[in-house]
Amino acid sequence: MMETSEYDKLYPGLTDALLGVTTQSVNSELGSKLDALMPAPGRATARTAAPKKVVPVISADAMLGEEKYIRPNGEYYFARKWGEHDDVQVLRKARTNNQPILIYGSPGCGKTALVQAAFLDEVETVLGTGDTELSDFIGGYIQTPSGGYEWVDGPLLRAAEEGKPLFIDEVGLVDPKVLAGTYSLMDGTKEYTVTANPERGTVKAKDGFYVIAATNPNAPGVRLSEALLSRFVLQAEMTTDWTLARKLGAPTTIVTAAQNLAKKQLAGETSWAPQMRELLAFRDIAKDFGTKFAIANLLAASPELDRPVVADVFTRAFGEDCRPAKI
Repeated sequence: MMETSEYDKLYPGLTDALLGVTTQSVNSELGSKLDALMPAPGRATARTAAPKKVVPVISADAMLGEEKYIRPNGEYYFARKWGEHDDVQVLRKARTNNQPILIYGSPGCGKTALVQAAFLDEVETVLGTGDTELSDFIGGYIQTPSGGYEWVDGPLLRAAEEGKPLFIDEVGLVDPKVLAGTYSLMDGTKEYTVTANPERGTVKAKDGFYVIAATNPNAPGVRLSEALLSRFVLQAEMTTDWTLARKLGAPTTIVTAAQNLAKKQLAGETSWAPQMRELLAFRDIAKDFGTKFAIANLLAASPELDRPVVADVFTRAFGEDCRPAKI
């Protein structure tokens, strides 16, 4: 049992009160004294709160640029927000810091346009498919008019040797074993030994060499290995800017229909929804051939399995029966 002196350490004067109770000498004054010493039922005694842990937050000035940027085809790309920064400025800053970027999203949402706007015609491009080979990156021998063969560098070696950005479009469709051949230039060594042509030797990446990749993660056959993903320190999903689509002249009705289809796509009711590319094409086709023609054309361009859902959404949006174009 706890010594009486120990009780007094917890609540001074408690010993005397307890003795009074045990000797049946409790009076109203003693009872009040005991009540005052004990905490009220259902209430915790006050304790000193532990100091809150302060988590340091690093802020950075927003990187802002132009409202729009010219692309190699003469069209404009309108800058969008990546956090508090303009997306074009993020790509340019990441290149300076050698921070590879992976952008993913549906076809036509603006991934390629962003890269072209950031680096104009300076960028080297590889369009990935299931048949892409290492030679599509590093190059190979081609036959000359005289019947001989000569070595021609591919986009990867050109970008490395000239200090240019390399854009791998639809990177998810490329066999991971093929992509592994590019890692030595992306990693610390920043060099590639051309085993297919010993005379070419080792190519070392110059300042300015930089890798950006884009993919549609929902496309059939997409494979994104951990080894690949770990090398892209910056990653972001790109979606269609519906407000911008309206600003660029896409009719409100078709933009609203596209938004509804995008919601159904997220819910798994359809695999397709029109993106910026399709909306701007609809705008131009409607001007040249009429709205009904543009609706039928867009419906015909949708995946066959999704057409019943797309046709239903279009019919509700435009208030009349919509069917795919047929000749």
